[in-house]
Amino acid sequence: MKYRFLLFFVGSFILLSLSVSAQVPVSTGGLELTASAENPSPGQTVTITAKSYTIDINGAKVSWTVNGVVKKSATGATSLDVVAPELGKTLSIRVTATTQEGKLVLSSITVGSGSVDLILETDGYVPPMFKGKVAPVYQNTVKIIAMPHIANAGGVEYDPKTLVYQWKKNDRVLEDQSGYGKQSISLVGDIVPRPYDITVDVWSKDNVAHSQGRMGVVVGEPTINFYVNDPLYGTLLNQAIKSVIGIGSQKETSVIAVPFGFNKTSSGVGGLSWSWSVNNSGHEELSSSQSVVLRAPDDTDGSSNIQLDIKNTDKILQGASSGFTATFATPKDKTTESSTL
Repeated sequence: MKYRFLLFFVGSFILLSLSVSAQVPVSTGGLELTASAENPSPGQTVTITAKSYTIDINGAKVSWTVNGVVKKSATGATSLDVVAPELGKTLSIRVTATTQEGKLVLSSITVGSGSVDLILETDGYVPPMFKGKVAPVYQNTVKIIAMPHIANAGGVEYDPKTLVYQWKKNDRVLEDQSGYGKQSISLVGDIVPRPYDITVDVWSKDNVAHSQGRMGVVVGEPTINFYVNDPLYGTLLNQAIKSVIGIGSQKETSVIAVPFGFNKTSSGVGGLSWSWSVNNSGHEELSSSQSVVLRAPDDTDGSSNIQLDIKNTDKILQGASSGFTATFATPKDKTTESSTL
């Protein structure tokens, strides 16, 4: 009799539990939460949105809690704005939706913070002391460096050298350049150049902290700038010749061409081919010269069009054309000027 009593008691308990569950069905798979930013920076506002394909969430009572504190509870409250925490901290967001029939669905999401800055460098040429950066050019080798900002629970940022990196070009993982401490990648320019996206996911070794960086890379043609090569001050790199240069009373001006973005040695013309022309007349004697000396003719007013074509004999996609106009005038006779006043 004792065994029968125990069996009956356990069976009654199971039936009672099932009947309670049937009255308030709970689903952890009927609610989908999405964040407006996958990798927010500290202090960034993030919108969390709730969707459901199993209930009418717009007619349900939706409650939001953040780290255990109720932040919103109202019918049809399908979104909540939160502020991303400081580095190393997280927000635990829990959402429950109850229909008028008593059906309950719930879900949760964790919001952290972090960022990855991506720095792009190319091996395209720029002149010495040039403060800017040149955009990627066809067949340049591009180096991309990740500067992650993720922290442990104490808010201390990880040493970038101790993190794990997964690099992707478009959606293809660059396995040979991904891994522990691989903070940068190098990509050789394609023969058929197309824009592409670079994505890097960065994790701590214990897989607790994570962030992601992304950038688009667009390649283009190299360019040519012209500068006055002053005999006293040297090349005046602070101001490029726009479209016209006037040859003054000195009757002679030296102009140097600077190829931006081409692959060349830091000194000399490297593997570049230079084709200068004046008023559509070629000058083969300048085929290896980076500069040209302009001399104004005597007792003549006028102008000349100077054109330069540069090609890289080693990288067939690297080529550019540019030019300017040189104007000159006959010096005025000061005696004549004074007599006519």
